[in-house]
Amino acid sequence: MRTTVGLLFLFLISLQNSSCQKEFVISAVDSSLITSPGSGSFTATIDGGKFTGDKLAAATIASGVIAVTGLSVHGEQIVLRVADSSVHQYTLTIGSASNVGVYSKDTAYAFATNQGNSADQSGGTMTVSSIDTAKKTLSGTFSMKVYRQFDGKEKIITDGVFKNISYQTVAIPPANAADTFRVKVDGVQFPVFSVTGISVFGKINISASNQDVSKTVGISIPSNVTVGTYTFSTFGPYYIGQYNVGTSYLSASSGTITIVEHNTTTKRIRGTFNMNAAEIMGTKTATLSEGYFSKTYQ
Repeated sequence: MRTTVGLLFLFLISLQNSSCQKEFVISAVDSSLITSPGSGSFTATIDGGKFTGDKLAAATIASGVIAVTGLSVHGEQIVLRVADSSVHQYTLTIGSASNVGVYSKDTAYAFATNQGNSADQSGGTMTVSSIDTAKKTLSGTFSMKVYRQFDGKEKIITDGVFKNISYQTVAIPPANAADTFRVKVDGVQFPVFSVTGISVFGKINISASNQDVSKTVGISIPSNVTVGTYTFSTFGPYYIGQYNVGTSYLSASSGTITIVEHNTTTKRIRGTFNMNAAEIMGTKTATLSEGYFSKTYQ
């Protein structure tokens, strides 16, 4: 069995401050990471209750990212995503876009270490204690407090252990010849190398990245979207656009997306878009224009 596990659950993780919400669209790196049930064990304690990754316990090391995933038969999921620098302790902080811990259960609204308004609300650590490149397994520990800005709830996760988890290494594939994605960023054509399309938890997520994955354009729309024109909103939750460059995440504060075709049988969707994107907690801005996509999603 092969399971596509997009880090951060292949849907939207909220990066928020005290007055407004920023939605983070999964990148091409995240959505192309493939894991299988694998071997090893993944356990933790969540608010005093036992969590076991008895449906899936797997990992991926690819494109400068280590991802470890545990999924229970009850629908609970923990994902740990860190910038890869091998064996050591990683800090999961509220301000980090690269090192993130996430918890979810049967919902598109996840708890994360980078949500909230202060270090008291979220954060934690993940330690990679060993990586066996011959057997392709890794082991480590983690603990974290995850917060959900949507309703102000939190989860405390302790005693996290992943032991001898199988990992895969996956290169980012180039775009399929049958797919098209183009857009101009501040008047310059975006250098598309990889395009991904994933439908999960009621959302279709489409993203395009350049070859070194330093820049990503992402779009998230409802999975039942029909032909028509819709408005992007920073606050979501339905039509969300994002431009990620380096560690900066710019959300569409205005703009529209027009769906010109959505064939739910063949799972091909076509559309055009434009957006003005800006950092919520920063000063960077970008104008994305003449956007067009034609993509078959999984």
